[in-house]
Amino acid sequence: MAVPKQIKPLGYDGKYIHFLLVAGPGFGKTVMFGTEDKVLFLTTDPEGTVSAWMMGSQAQEWECNSYDDVLKAYTYLRDGGIEELGITWVVIDNISEVQEMAKQTNIKLERARNSNVDEFVPSLANYQRQQNMLLALVKQFNDLPVNVGYTAWMQRHEDENGREYFAPGIHGQSGQIAQMVAGYMNVVGYGQVEEDDNGVEHRIIHFAQNGPYRGKDRYNALGAARRDLTLPKMQQIIDKAIAERKTARAGASKTPARTSASATKARTTTATPRRRRTTQKGA
Repeated sequence: MAVPKQIKPLGYDGKYIHFLLVAGPGFGKTVMFGTEDKVLFLTTDPEGTVSAWMMGSQAQEWECNSYDDVLKAYTYLRDGGIEELGITWVVIDNISEVQEMAKQTNIKLERARNSNVDEFVPSLANYQRQQNMLLALVKQFNDLPVNVGYTAWMQRHEDENGREYFAPGIHGQSGQIAQMVAGYMNVVGYGQVEEDDNGVEHRIIHFAQNGPYRGKDRYNALGAARRDLTLPKMQQIIDKAIAERKTARAGASKTPARTSASATKARTTTATPRRRRTTQKGA
């Protein structure tokens, strides 16, 4: 029986980084992504990129004032915009606000069908629809041939034992939608501002399960946390880890497998003649 072509050895075959950065206002989420010049920000706040611009970022931005604007940006990028702009990153800044845009889009649709719908009180169907819209949107962007970044606000939660932890500011199903979005990423970082002994502030990004921070790093390259990390540096660290792993794997595949003398003897002395398989005609 032929092995299905979908089955292949584990490995990295050119997939792109999908990075969710979760932090409170003022951490510097946009500044961090703006440290790479070949970035297109899809901004939900007209003034959201001012901080990156003040720090000298050469990135570009597309102001998205509605959920439809985000979809238009996706369509443009899918249909050749990535190559046209020469970008290496697309950053949705921020995904928490995109979910709010989805909610407003659904309210407009409901009010178009029924003018009595309250524009400030979403229906249960609205909540369910916006959650599905957000999950579908993330999958669409992650399918683009480019690195994709997301910023999100941070929310505090408590687990079943009363311990505090942080999660992306994404609503739905008691935190399950936020966890699903994080699950679609290969890197999730949680930002923390820390002051050193000299009173200098540093931006710490947690990439592992560390106290209330629930970071994630599928590349196993970034360590538990990084201080004052830039986007180019992060990509350099990940690329190096991937290259080292590929080299190690290639070396292992060239090493001939050892065969014990007893196993060799067993094969040479107990070989069984192959039987010819016959097929009944008319079966």
